[in-house]
Amino acid sequence: MSNDTFPKMTPEENVKPTCSVVWSEYRPGCWTYFCVIAFALIVLVWFNIFRSGPPLRIAKDTTYITEPLTPDGRYVDYFADFERRYYPPETATDDNGYRMVIRVIGGPLETSAPEYMQGFYEKLGLDYIRDKPTMTYITPEDFFKNRYILHPEEFEDIIAMEKSKLLVGEEEGEEETEEETGMLPSSTIVSFDPSKYWQSLSNSQELHKNIIVQKWLEANNAALDLVVEASKKPFFVVPVVVPGDATNMYNILLPGLQGVRSFVRGLQTRATIRVSEGNIDGAIEDILACYRLGRHLGRPSFIVQQLVGVACEGIAHSVAYNGNLTTKANTEQLEHLRDGLNNLPPRATWQDGVEMERLALLDMLTAIMKDPSSMFTGFPYSRGDKAPVDYILPLIGLDWNVIFERVNRAYDEMIAGTLDPTRYTPDFVRLLTLEARSRLAADILISMLLPATGAFQEAIRRIDCTMNMKRIVLAMHLYEREYGTLPPALTLDANGKPLHGWRTLLLPYFGDEELADLYAQIRLDEPWDSGHNRQFHTRNLDIYRCPSNPSMPDGHTSYSVIVGDELLFTNGGEGQKFGEHGPNILMLAERKNDTVCWMQPDAEILQTDAELGISHSSPTSIGSNHTGGANFGLLDGGVTFISETIDNATFVELVRGTAKKRP
Repeated sequence: MSNDTFPKMTPEENVKPTCSVVWSEYRPGCWTYFCVIAFALIVLVWFNIFRSGPPLRIAKDTTYITEPLTPDGRYVDYFADFERRYYPPETATDDNGYRMVIRVIGGPLETSAPEYMQGFYEKLGLDYIRDKPTMTYITPEDFFKNRYILHPEEFEDIIAMEKSKLLVGEEEGEEETEEETGMLPSSTIVSFDPSKYWQSLSNSQELHKNIIVQKWLEANNAALDLVVEASKKPFFVVPVVVPGDATNMYNILLPGLQGVRSFVRGLQTRATIRVSEGNIDGAIEDILACYRLGRHLGRPSFIVQQLVGVACEGIAHSVAYNGNLTTKANTEQLEHLRDGLNNLPPRATWQDGVEMERLALLDMLTAIMKDPSSMFTGFPYSRGDKAPVDYILPLIGLDWNVIFERVNRAYDEMIAGTLDPTRYTPDFVRLLTLEARSRLAADILISMLLPATGAFQEAIRRIDCTMNMKRIVLAMHLYEREYGTLPPALTLDANGKPLHGWRTLLLPYFGDEELADLYAQIRLDEPWDSGHNRQFHTRNLDIYRCPSNPSMPDGHTSYSVIVGDELLFTNGGEGQKFGEHGPNILMLAERKNDTVCWMQPDAEILQTDAELGISHSSPTSIGSNHTGGANFGLLDGGVTFISETIDNATFVELVRGTAKKRP
């Protein structure tokens, strides 16, 4: 074939035109595909990331309450609902004991900011400027500190005495620690700490002999008398305040709580002094006032308020009414204490606290829904006056109906006891769809907040357990006043076989008609497991059941005495006298795994097992379902929680009644 068959081309023409034709032919198709894919991705990202969910429905399953509404009718006004629940009409009247205290003593002690105080006083029907206090109150610890600064000469004898005690301790090889004395060891003494000295002195039976304590009492007696009378009022409402114009529940401040707790500490101190001085009637009034204040703080309230109330009750539980055996309470006084305990204002349940926390969380979610960036106020800002998250978060779409529903369901499950925490474990893979991302947001909140709420439930159970033990110890004291001895650990028949245990013998001493009627039905001349008595074995008596051990079989108990030849209770079938033992001896203990029928008379904790310590793996071990230790009742009438990490030698002394110091 001749070369003339094809047209001749230059080198440039041989390449360029051909490529130009190919590129121009396919270029429009590539851009089309690219644009379609990009548009699809944008739509997909917008639909799954930035698309907002439907408006929040106002309904039981979402907002939980449906009224009152904000003025625009779009949202639930949780703060208005809180105000309606929290403040009864009696708040600003003389039926409110707290109003009586503030009007005379002033407060709250924690703050004096005028912008808060005016609103605080207005809730009580008072005026912050006009209603000036006519009394003062100061805690014992603060009194010690102030007195040491203003009148150091009054402490010269105390310091000299503490130095001599340290020197004697060094000679005997038993030097006391700085925490116990408030002073450095004698070899390095450079200062005296009145706060630490007060802490070492506060539970001492010699408290009433201290001259500074007597000065404190003289200065604060009238204020404490007022608090006792105020605690008897039907209401004791401590107002809350909110900063500025805030109307959200999560902005609420509680400036009055610690002030009430400081009154309880003062009443505890005065009760201890009164017991040592033989003023049992006055001590019992102070103890009951502590209980009443604790109960008042928890109705209705947030969890933190209930926890302060629980702490106040714990302080009351620890107060002895039999610390000095020569001036012990008589039957009439003990019955007055018993009846006072039986007629305390009802404590708010842990469900009540959970209810208030639920409303506060839903209120916070509403605020975030309105302005998502408000959740991150205070984050480190990297551009201008906003953090990066302030720009991003408002763009991310969430279905608030899903969030509200899931949070509400978790609270419902917690109250019902069916909450499974693993169901709400955050899974960050679930970010790509609107519903999954909304569930994730809810689960993060649930995993952060609800475990603390569960711990609060155990705090309530533990204080209920402590009250059970307080009432049992009190019943033992009442039995002793009638018979001259404690109840025997068990009674024996003529052949030396067990008949009944101490729990049965105490039934008439609780001031409870139902328990007294049960006692009347039991045949004491027949063994505890006779055909007739066996019908009562599965009776659940709350007084003998620790609420933190709900899996106990019906009719079982988690409270026992410790039996030993030289202890308060023996296996010999005879009751023991008080005078043969010191006040710092364990009268009642908890048992964990080996619970027994409440009527069984021969299944107490053996001394040899008890002296192994708390939560030891022995056949009849001391222990509890409370975290870190167990509750114990003492001969002096107090109940205290002892850590399982207590030094074993110290614990053995408490078992045997040779302990010099109260736990």
